[in-house]
This record gives sequence, structure tokens and C-alpha cells, in this order.
Amino acid sequence: MPVRLHVPRHHDSLESIDARRLLSVDDNDPGGWSRRKFLQAVAYGVVGGVAVNALDSSLIPGMLPGQLRDAWAATPVGPTDGILVIIVMFGGNDGLNTLVPYGNGDYYRIRGGLAIPRNQVLTLDGNVGLNPNLAFVKSMYDVGQVAVVQGVGYANPDRSHFSSMATWMNGRAGTGAPTSGWVGRWLDGMGDFDAFRAATVSTSVPLHMVGNVRRATGIPEYGGAFGSSDEEWEQRLYAGVRGFSAGASGRGPWHDAIARTERDQLDVAKAVSPLFTAPLPESEIVKKLTLAARLINANIGLRVVDVGWGDFDSHDDQPSMHPDRMAELDEGLRQFFTGLDDAYRDRVTVMTISEFGRQPYPNDSLGTDHGTASCLFAIGSGIKGGLYGQYPSLSGLEEWDGLAHHVDFRSVYATVLDGWMGGGADDVLGGSFPRLGFFKNGPGQGSGGALTPAPPALSGDYVPLQPFRLFDSRNGIGGRRTPLGPGTTAEVETYGRGGIPTEGVTAVAVNVTAVGATAPSYFTVWPAREPRPTASSLNFTVGQTVPNLVVMKPGVGGRISIWNESGEVHALADVVGYFRESTNDRLLSLQPARLLDTRNGIGAPKAKVAAGGTVGLTVTGVGGVPATGVDAVVLNITVDGATAESYLTVWPNGEALPNASSLNFTAGQTVPNLVIAKVGTGGKVNIFNAFGQVNMIADVVGCFTAQALGRHKPVGPERILDTRNNIYRNGVLTNQTFTMMVAGRAGVPTTATAAILNVTVTAPTTTSFLTVWPSGQPMPTASSLNYSVGLTVANLVMVKLGPDGAINVANAFGTTHLIADVVGYFE
Repeated sequence: MPVRLHVPRHHDSLESIDARRLLSVDDNDPGGWSRRKFLQAVAYGVVGGVAVNALDSSLIPGMLPGQLRDAWAATPVGPTDGILVIIVMFGGNDGLNTLVPYGNGDYYRIRGGLAIPRNQVLTLDGNVGLNPNLAFVKSMYDVGQVAVVQGVGYANPDRSHFSSMATWMNGRAGTGAPTSGWVGRWLDGMGDFDAFRAATVSTSVPLHMVGNVRRATGIPEYGGAFGSSDEEWEQRLYAGVRGFSAGASGRGPWHDAIARTERDQLDVAKAVSPLFTAPLPESEIVKKLTLAARLINANIGLRVVDVGWGDFDSHDDQPSMHPDRMAELDEGLRQFFTGLDDAYRDRVTVMTISEFGRQPYPNDSLGTDHGTASCLFAIGSGIKGGLYGQYPSLSGLEEWDGLAHHVDFRSVYATVLDGWMGGGADDVLGGSFPRLGFFKNGPGQGSGGALTPAPPALSGDYVPLQPFRLFDSRNGIGGRRTPLGPGTTAEVETYGRGGIPTEGVTAVAVNVTAVGATAPSYFTVWPAREPRPTASSLNFTVGQTVPNLVVMKPGVGGRISIWNESGEVHALADVVGYFRESTNDRLLSLQPARLLDTRNGIGAPKAKVAAGGTVGLTVTGVGGVPATGVDAVVLNITVDGATAESYLTVWPNGEALPNASSLNFTAGQTVPNLVIAKVGTGGKVNIFNAFGQVNMIADVVGCFTAQALGRHKPVGPERILDTRNNIYRNGVLTNQTFTMMVAGRAGVPTTATAAILNVTVTAPTTTSFLTVWPSGQPMPTASSLNYSVGLTVANLVMVKLGPDGAINVANAFGTTHLIADVVGYFE
């Protein structure tokens, strides 16, 4: 039934916080473990998302009693369903100091000491610019993903918090006391509504999220979830709860179902809580937006997430108060987009609203009083960025005049409802309002519409390419301009880019690099939209720049996923080739052989390569590589003794230097990386060093030629060795050699001639290196993986198998644990 709001008799004197309370309803649900509890757990990373993938979801509904069973049955968001995040700036945000008219002399005359100096404004054009504390918003604007709507308000504006907030929340044309809100009425019209279509991050639900028959769910921004604590007394409690579900109790199926539910809750919490070990931010809006991103990533069907904070009611001391609010907003948006998985990036739009702006003239307390028109933002990859509406005129204003509005706020709502949320604006708003046209495409259409299914795991032959950058989260290449947050996934499109076709691809070879990590972490790379494996693709520590080659089957839409475990880190991805059926370019596996070592004059002069220097390396007719008919070579390249942070680029001789890196490193590092390089003119590849001086080492381990027989087949990733927990071998590897069987394990057939393994060392006691080579062969003078004491380092290894289907692994010095994941094979 409609909500009945208590309208105070003297509402003009209400503070913003009082108005918020009166325009909200408590979300007290007597159902116990109900939709609110479930959504709160999702926000804290305890269920949903990874947790659902970790369990057999077909069994879950039968295990859960009552409303919790319905919670697990929530319908995921469709691939073309829009998601809206609403940020309410309670108290009345000062539009003049948010979108600053720095080109208008009247602004500086009227605002006086409250005006933002011209040289601090983040300019958008010759007239207006953003508040200097909105640097992230500016970066999104620069790539066309922010619409700034100017002069937003409504006719005959009311300057009381209560009345104006009620008008914005109601959003309906006409007069009369509001009993529902615009989002709530949109929920009323949903044919497939369930309890998980809308949520507000708060203990109460504001009016705009309340319909006549449906409303959003309130989720507190505090608290944990049962099963996630590591306190000793709670661990004893968990052990007791587990005891109830150890076997049939003899008390009936209902008792046993509840016991299993509690046990599964504990299992889910234990499995997923490590992904959310980083503490939540202290700032209210940053915390709420972080939780909003987690809720969306869980994909339990949320179409609208509402967050709000304040106070923006800057009656006094605005020079210190308003800049803080702008900084909080900017950081909240940065954290939101950093934490948002790329699978949902082109389905999310963020919109800001506030009940009114501030007066143009300051008061006597270094503040501004309640005003009228203001500005708002719409942000997302589906936005057609730019300025919309008209900036209110400042000419001829008297002290108590308000700013004239040029855009009715309901035009913004109508644009969002019809352009992003599926339509129905006229019914929801009770009238027709002009659409502003700030969407360039519909949700889920950022890459051209529906995604193609993942290809089958077919055998393929190799096609080498000039290296091409597919993805760089530092500058927006590939669609993301923010680092990956903890537990966040980036998706890299491969089809149709850098020479990769849009069909017939069985695997891609991509060099993935981590840059600027804020915490020790690792990437897992795997086919997009498939369950994430429990394998790491590259490991890194704070500040390191670490690359690793990955070779894998692309997933849905020809995409690969990159998942970050902890902290924030940028990701780069450069494609070097792909596999497809019937190209007749197949792997010839070789005993590793050293082709280049500038430390002792092998393959090049005995000297470090200077900044901007290039080594032209002959790769055909040497080290077992045929003299003719070779299209690509597989090289393990290592740098040593670097004097500066830099990178190497390996590319075919005779072609232009590409915008891609093959190996990144910092000063003093010894870093390896497997490189598949297209062979250029003269049977050569070029190796370029960007900065400082460095020694280069290159070992050839294979080549691709029409005369070879080895066809590639992607598998896994699947772990075949972990000395930490007795997978194949237990205990650290000393300075010794051991033999490991590969053929006949983890999907690798006994007929395989070579394997692709991601090899990782962890907890080494000294600086050392690994050599991996075919069993039955003498140990070569080559290294497969170099590492320093205490670090966790990974490298892709493409290794020929011995006659018995095994490989040898040797550690040079000290001790280390060793992990190996198989990702493909050749036969």
C-alpha cells in the first residue's frame, strides 16, 4: 500500500537530516534471513558471485529454508539490461562551485572569496570547468563518459529541504502530497520483479525507492556476516554449528536442511572472505559506492542501487566544507569504477542528484543559503559525453535571486528511464518530458551488441602477429580507465583487433602485464564468463611491473578475463598471435638453446644495450630452428642488471616498432618472460630497450613452421604440481633436478609432444633460476625462470616432452616451493 509520510507543520525550518528521515521508511523485515540480510551478505562478499560459482547452484535452493531459498533464486541481470546507480547529495549541492563558470566575470564579482580561482578549475571548454577536487570525474569526461547537465531544476521551486527533496523523490508531474517515488513506480511496472531488483545502501529506504506496491531493500553499510570472523571464540562457535550437520540427526528433514544451510553458509564465508580482506573505506560515500560495486558484481539481479550522503547544506564555512564533499564524491566514483567488474561496465550508468543548488551570493558566514537550479552528472560507458542544457545566467541577479532552471529534472529521469532502463517514463512520471539524448547506445552494447558464444576447445595452428596493445587500464585502451581493485575482473576483447579474426579462433597468445600494484597480489587469466580457476597467471609485489605470456582459449565474445586478488593494480595486454584450425603453421618443439647473451657476446656485442637501443637477432638456422619456412619463434627472454625502470619490445625485423611491451622490469631486476615473436626479414627479430642500460638473454625453445606436426589444444588451467600441499611432490625443491610426468594428466593425452605450463616459484631462500627441459635430454645452458629471494614469480614455459611424456625441472641454488598449471599442449 502507499507510504504515508508525516508532513511537519513548519517544514521550512527542517534540517536536511530531518527531512531525509521523514522521507524514508524503515526496512524492518521480520523474515529473519530475508532479502535484506542476504543482500547485506553479498555486499560483504560472503555470498553471490564467486560463492555461487564455488557451489553447485542447482542444489542450493533445496538446502535453504523460507525466504533464503528465494534469495538464491534471484534472477541475474540480462546482457542488455541497464543498471542505474543513484547518488543523492543531501542538503543542496552548490552547483556554481561544482561546475564553475570560470569564463564569466559575474561569477567572480558575485562569489567574491568563495569563488574558485581560474587557474585551479579543471576546464571543460572556454566557459565552464569542474571543481579542482573532481579529477577522476574530469578523466572520465575526457574519454566521453560524463554528461554534465546544466541548469537543472523545476518551475516554482521550493527552498525547503523537505518540500524540494519530496518533489525530486516523487518525480511526478502535478501537485498533491507524494506517496510514492519515481524508481518505486518503475519497480511497480516490472513484470519479472523479485526482491533483488533494487537496493539502497542504508538502514531505511528513501521515498524515491518506494512504489505503490513494491519497494527497494535497505542494506546497512556496516557489519559482517556469519562465518567470516577469525576470532577464536567465533571459530569454536562455527565448529559447533558444523557439528550439527555432520550427519543425519534423526530429527527429520527440516532439522537436517537447516543444519546443512548453516554449514554451507560457513563454507561460503570461508571460501570468499579472503577476497575482501582489505578494510572498507572510512568515508561514508566511498564505503557505500564500494559496496554498490560488489552488489553489482554479484549479479543477483539488481537493476537500481541507491546511495546517498551529506551534508551539503553549506550555510557557513563553505570554503572548507564543500571541497571535502567534492573530494569524497570523486574518490567514491573512482573506487566504484575501480571495483566494478568489466562484465557489467557497459550496463551501468551513475547519476547524481540533489534537492536544489545554493544562492549565487554568499552570506555573512562564509556560506551560501538554499538556492534553486544546479547541475548533475550522468556517468558511464554508454554515455555520450559533453555539456547538456544551458548554464543559468548570472547577469543582473539581486542578492536573494535564485538561478533560473533550463532543464526540468524529470527530463533527466525520462532520459534515463527510456534510454537505459527499458522505457515507461511517461507512465512513471505522469507526463511527457523532453529527452536529453545523452546515451550513445543502449546497455550491453558497448562492443557491438550481443556476445558470441565461447568457441569449443579445438586443436589449432599458429598465426603470428605484429604485437598489438589490446588493453591498458592506465589510459582507457580496451574500455577501462581505472585500475583493478581487490577481487575485480577486467575483460579484454580480442576478436577483430590487432589482426585477430572474429571467428575460427581456438586460442590467443597475449602478453599480460601488472603495473603499479599497491599490495602483493596475483592475476588469474582465463576465458571470459567461465568459472574462475584456482590458478595464478602472474604474481607481483608492491610497485613491481611484471609481465607473463598467456596462451588460452578465448571465452564468450572472444574475451579473456583478468582477475586481481588484492590491492589496486593496472593491467596491460598485448596480443602477439593466435591459433586457428587449418593454417598449417605448427609447433616444432626444441631443446632450449641460447641465442643471445650480451653479458658474454653471444648473438650480439658484449655490452649492455643502451636506452633506445635495438638488437637485431638472427633466429633462423640457429639453435635447431630451420633456416627457411619459419614464421614465428618461441623465446624465453631475460633481462639482467638494468640501470633503470624500462621495458623490452620484441617485433619482426622490417616492420615498425609497435606500441606494445614484451617484458617490463625495474632497476636491478632479473626478469624472464616467454615471447612468441613473428620472424621478420632476414630471419630476424628486433629487441628494443626503452630506458637505461640492460643485459639481454634469449633462449629459443621452439618455432612455428609448416613442416612441423604439433597442433595446439587449450586445456585448463589445471594444477599439476604444488609442493606446498603435496600435489605430485611434497616439500621444497632444493638445488636438485626432479622429473615430472605431464602426459596423461590434466587433460594432456599420452600422444602429446609438448606442453604449455605456467610455472611459479614461491618463498625462495636465495636468488636462483629454474631450467625446464625434456626428460631424457642433457640439461641445457638456459633458464626458464629467474627469481630473487622471498619473491613469488611466474613464467609461461613451452616445453617439449620427453619420450616418456615427462619433463625435467632443476633449481640452481637454495630452496623454493614450486607450482605448475597446465594451460595447453601440442600433439
